[in-house]
Amino acid sequence: MAVVQEITLLMPIIMDKGKLSMKEAEVGNTISMIKEIRYMSLKEINILPKSNLLKRLLFLYLQKNRRKMKLTKIITLGVVGLSVFAAAQQDKKEKISDKNLKKNLYFLASYKLEGRLAGSESEKKSAQFLYKNLKSYGLKSEIVPFEYTIRLDKNSEILTKIFSRNVVGYLDNGAKQTIIIGAHYDHLGYNEHHNSTMPEATGQIHNGADDNASGVSAVLELARIFSQNKTKENANFIFVLFSGEEDGLMGSKYFAEGVKSKYPNPIAMINLDMVGRLDNHKNLTIGGIGTSPLFQKIVEKFKPEGMQLALDNAGQGPSDHTSFYLQDIPVLFFFTGIHPDYHKPTDDAQKINYEGLKIITKYVFDVAKELTYFPQVPFTKTTIQKEQMPEWRVSMGVMPSLATGTNGMKIEGVTEGKPAYKAGIMQGDILKKLDDCTVEDIYSYTKCLSKYKAKDTAEATIQRGDKIIIVKLQF
Repeated sequence: MAVVQEITLLMPIIMDKGKLSMKEAEVGNTISMIKEIRYMSLKEINILPKSNLLKRLLFLYLQKNRRKMKLTKIITLGVVGLSVFAAAQQDKKEKISDKNLKKNLYFLASYKLEGRLAGSESEKKSAQFLYKNLKSYGLKSEIVPFEYTIRLDKNSEILTKIFSRNVVGYLDNGAKQTIIIGAHYDHLGYNEHHNSTMPEATGQIHNGADDNASGVSAVLELARIFSQNKTKENANFIFVLFSGEEDGLMGSKYFAEGVKSKYPNPIAMINLDMVGRLDNHKNLTIGGIGTSPLFQKIVEKFKPEGMQLALDNAGQGPSDHTSFYLQDIPVLFFFTGIHPDYHKPTDDAQKINYEGLKIITKYVFDVAKELTYFPQVPFTKTTIQKEQMPEWRVSMGVMPSLATGTNGMKIEGVTEGKPAYKAGIMQGDILKKLDDCTVEDIYSYTKCLSKYKAKDTAEATIQRGDKIIIVKLQF
């Protein structure tokens, strides 16, 4: 039997006999002491406290083998043994539960909750469900009410007041820094706020399984793991579920504006929005990479096998991480992409890729855990700023990819009856130009589109597979 295997096996033997109470902290402390005792003699090691794990391990190994070895070799092997053993003793509480993910997602996306429209009774029921879950994990939990106004009729000046609520669970580890993990739980209800992409959809329930019961179920599972595992991380955690996102990031804006005064040193925010449709190629977009110089190495370090990452530097985008970026907090945004069911009544729970959701939840756990080792996460402003985003007066009726650096804007979906649909543009096409205006990503697309007004026409240059085609758009 190899020496490393023998040392690894001896450790549980010591524990089973009741001679040692094994704790993860003790393993860490023992490993950290190795440099100090690297050149000690056996006599000097004997002076170490009786409870010292490494001391017991070395002497038990020497007694078993009854042969002389260089102490530095034994200690080196001991380190390897400790690492192997620690891996073998992986905390079972840190295993992602398929059952939890699916159960929570199915409930949130059920017809019983009627689409979770912000300000509705179904949103209130959803908030109570989320609160009870977070509370059951021992977190300091609260439902935080807020209000905002929106214009339900875009042709009217009448504003409607919406009374909504965020749900917050706080894990206080007594640390000097805090990590925020969030997702929005509201959706479109019966399309009362007119955000559906399907014509004549008012009156139909929009269950929002991917958008965003998927992100919420992942946050609940992460809250369970970080609160129930054996490790006390060197960071506090805020698990926050926002409402009002579909009306313009209302809940996250309200929460982000007060987060620095209420919680110790928020160093990063991770946002999960639409993470339930991982495709066969395992394409995952991660936004906010440019908001801290630490992020790219971290997301690449823990990238799941086979995952195809589209990394977007921008701190701003059409989801709740934007609210935290605007408070100078580094952000990451996980997103599996737009699909034909986006903002339609057909976004249902049976269409979710649950294995993909599990992989992404584990990925976020690894990234968040890594961030706990940093006392500070430097913030960097990215090039796309709010004031640089132009407004447009027309729409092509496409669902754009948020990925940057793709030499064109990939079209994730096309809305029936809109200019792109009438021109024959299809899901999967890559928009290269609008007339002479080059489209490189969603940001240059908005700049190009802002030049047009109703009744204008434009020639769109499209890449479809290996072919370049030109179609005519009528706005």
